[in-house]
Amino acid sequence: MAEPGPGIDAELAALYGNWVKRMALLLKARMPWAELDELLQWGAVGMMEAMQRFDATLGVSFQAFASRRIKGAMIDGLRREGSRRRGETLFETDEVDAAALSGGDAPADPLSLLLRADNRNLLTAALKTLPALEYRVLALHFFDDMNNREIAAILEISEGYASRIRKRALESLAIHINAAQKGETVP
Repeated sequence: MAEPGPGIDAELAALYGNWVKRMALLLKARMPWAELDELLQWGAVGMMEAMQRFDATLGVSFQAFASRRIKGAMIDGLRREGSRRRGETLFETDEVDAAALSGGDAPADPLSLLLRADNRNLLTAALKTLPALEYRVLALHFFDDMNNREIAAILEISEGYASRIRKRALESLAIHINAAQKGETVP
């Protein structure tokens, strides 16, 4: 690891403190579910790492070097947080069904409307036919109230792909439920 370059000291850190805040605010604007305080903490860590690793002899400006390290530290923090959340959001169909039935005050979304109807058993059976990824996307959307951007960040996929997965899962549920209501079997 290179020694800090000349002029990289507490004054410089204070000067770039507002810069870290601006980068955190810009990232939060792109990912509104992210916590600003956490982004600032990860950005500060990135700034300290940049100050420790900067080598002026390589011909790169400190701002360019630090910018990538700060933003990288924020994104790494979001990824770690997403990994932690993924472990907390695994659902079993029985747990989802029980959660939807408890209290009767589920949000007014298509899934909760279906759960209030007499189609609970059909929905439970249809949910069991979904691939794990489609099931997780629906669980994150309907039970954790997450949007496509949040789901994409947690599952480390693109926002568009998260949207397509949700649409495909809902279409699959509709096909299974409609077929079951008609007494047909779905291949």
